[in-house]
Amino acid sequence: MDSKSKIFSYRGGMYLLLAILITTLIGGFIIYHFSLLSQIKSINYIDEGIFFAIIGVAGVSIVIALLLAVRMSRNLRSLDRAVAAMENGADIESMPQFADDELGDIARHIIALYGRLREATNDIQREHDNALHEQQEKLRIKRQLTNNINHELKTPVAAIQGYLETMTTAKDMTEEERDAFIAKCYAHCQRLTQLLNDVSTITRLEDGSSRIERESVDLRALVDEIASDVALLSDDKRMRVNVDLPAPMQVLGNSTLLMSILKNLTDNAIAYSGGRDIYIRCIDESPTMYTISFADNGIGVDGDHINHIFERFYRIDKGRSRKLGGTGLGLSIVKNAVLFHGGDIKVANRKIGGLEFTFTLPKA
Repeated sequence: MDSKSKIFSYRGGMYLLLAILITTLIGGFIIYHFSLLSQIKSINYIDEGIFFAIIGVAGVSIVIALLLAVRMSRNLRSLDRAVAAMENGADIESMPQFADDELGDIARHIIALYGRLREATNDIQREHDNALHEQQEKLRIKRQLTNNINHELKTPVAAIQGYLETMTTAKDMTEEERDAFIAKCYAHCQRLTQLLNDVSTITRLEDGSSRIERESVDLRALVDEIASDVALLSDDKRMRVNVDLPAPMQVLGNSTLLMSILKNLTDNAIAYSGGRDIYIRCIDESPTMYTISFADNGIGVDGDHINHIFERFYRIDKGRSRKLGGTGLGLSIVKNAVLFHGGDIKVANRKIGGLEFTFTLPKA
């Protein structure tokens, strides 16, 4: 028997009991009254008054009981509508109102429990949808990364194959030509090695971030090491590295990834900025984080490209990037490494020229 049938059975039973009670009282009164008249010759008017008073009280009690039954029936009908609404997944706001009594309190408690259950169910569904979306996005990114890697591998592999075939078939090559081909093969092998290293770093950040160790690292020492390496470059590549950081500057992180952040930003400035200076400064400090600026005084980046430079394999000038040996993953590694450390990173063109990266890192 469903809830609606139970409600109507309960209500019908109440009305049946009331009808039996009323019939019994009226019938009892008639039988008693006429039997009393037949047995006694004179009626005690006081006793008869008491009798009618009792009948009157009984009648008032019946009326009150009937009103209470009607009110209870109304609450039960409202509760039946509420249950039907719950079965259809209705909102709390659409639930009927209940009288301010015990049954109404019970109904309101039931509706409140339904509301909490509905909210918990919605939260679980949202978490499931978010997890599913995140998983699908990871699969999409991995497919895209795989496709891009295949594309990036084709160029150096094809070049190496072409040089080797030429060296194998051309019997009249001079030693100078052969040495030049070998040098080009070596350069492409270096590019392949760099690409594989960058892919390994990206994969490590995405799939094994929980296994990457963190410790207290002196960021100023890493910056000084980068500055020393830049100072040893040839004149056409060398840039002045201007450092304004506290010494020591202890951050909580992985030294390899922190060095990767600094090196990729430096290589990017040397290869593409066209400037002569690099500025590395601590521009803000909170109890838990350092805010660091890495800027150059070069040509900057066009507005159409600046929002995409953290994307994998995104190149502003594809031909120039490949010529300079870039893999297209450097700035993507920078962003992922900063996010791994719990910071964030932004990029913007400087008003006085050049590009500025602003990122945060946690204090040790």
